[in-house]
Amino acid sequence: MNATEPDLSTRWNRFAEAHWGREPAAVPFAPGLGPEQVYGAVAASCAPPVEDAVGVRFATAAQGRLRDAGALLPGRDDPGPDAYRDRIARHLTGSGWLLSVRQPLWRDFGLWAHVRELVSGLWRAVGWPALPVTAELALGEHCTGRDAPAARPGSFALTWVLAGTMAVRLWPEHTGTEYQLAAGAGDLLYWPARCRHLDHYLDRCTTLRIVVPARRAAALTHVRGLLADRMQEDLVYAGAPGALPFPPPAAPDGEIGAAEPVAGTARLFAGLATGPGTARELRVSWAARRSAAGLEPAPPPGPAVPLEPGLRVRASAELFRVPDGPGRAVWAANGHTLTVEGAGPERVRNLLRSEAALTTRELGRCSRMPAQTLTPLLSDLHRIRAIELVDGDGAA
Repeated sequence: MNATEPDLSTRWNRFAEAHWGREPAAVPFAPGLGPEQVYGAVAASCAPPVEDAVGVRFATAAQGRLRDAGALLPGRDDPGPDAYRDRIARHLTGSGWLLSVRQPLWRDFGLWAHVRELVSGLWRAVGWPALPVTAELALGEHCTGRDAPAARPGSFALTWVLAGTMAVRLWPEHTGTEYQLAAGAGDLLYWPARCRHLDHYLDRCTTLRIVVPARRAAALTHVRGLLADRMQEDLVYAGAPGALPFPPPAAPDGEIGAAEPVAGTARLFAGLATGPGTARELRVSWAARRSAAGLEPAPPPGPAVPLEPGLRVRASAELFRVPDGPGRAVWAANGHTLTVEGAGPERVRNLLRSEAALTTRELGRCSRMPAQTLTPLLSDLHRIRAIELVDGDGAA
């Protein structure tokens, strides 16, 4: 960043005051990412096996979306975005095309962490998202993003142009006025919820888009999925018969109710929805989401590393803390959670918040935690990248 350029927090505060929740806008806002950095995540998402590529979409200007793009997706002979574009240009002989990938960031922790820090500045200004946000990377060349504007959009959208140029037509539902915005590399396109849009990817365009749910109804999918998972764990529910009796049984007064497997499922759903277990799961999942700035799925934990007493460590991510009952808490970092108990872990957390590099021996001495409980805790923190090893002899 240039010495005269405002820091990220200041830029986001200015953006929020001028644009958030108002009208569509195109503003200079370089994200600190280049097309080469994101191409690796795009290529990895397009690699076999096919079942991992559910978020991959490829379309041409002439034919629309292709169900099986095959050799048109990035491959081993495409080491970078320019090589890929040149090959597609030869293959399609001038026809426009668009390759987009939903939720690709989890494959590359460095890229994911960069985007998380980028959007965290905005969330600090406007509030943290309660639901997962969607990240999309796209490479396009003279192609329209969809055949028609999306109907009844319920999300905010932030689109950074990383290379090339693009244009967007927008129709805010509350005004009916059409906007036409254009952006080049280093620009940010923004539009609020209730705004239909139509993308036009122009010259050698690469974009990063973050979509933020803005309607309360969007929470239904999240809650329904959580309850469905818990219901599948219930032995009675899982063992319900596949056939229903006919004629259905009647009450003494002759009234016919729902068949028991269906009625029982409704009772189980209602009980789980109001139970303390569901409330805790929602609370824990929000802690993980807060630590990931809404970017789900998060990259998987790293490999376990033995942490010997002389090793020096320091904090490498915020440890977000949520109380979890008497003497218990949930810690979250980089989209993952740990449950801790007692005062010792809290002393460790306070020591790590100083951002000073400490040996594991020093952490044990200052936190008064024995090695047999401290070492597994530090190992877990290292796996979720909340702490990192620091070079040095570590003598203490």
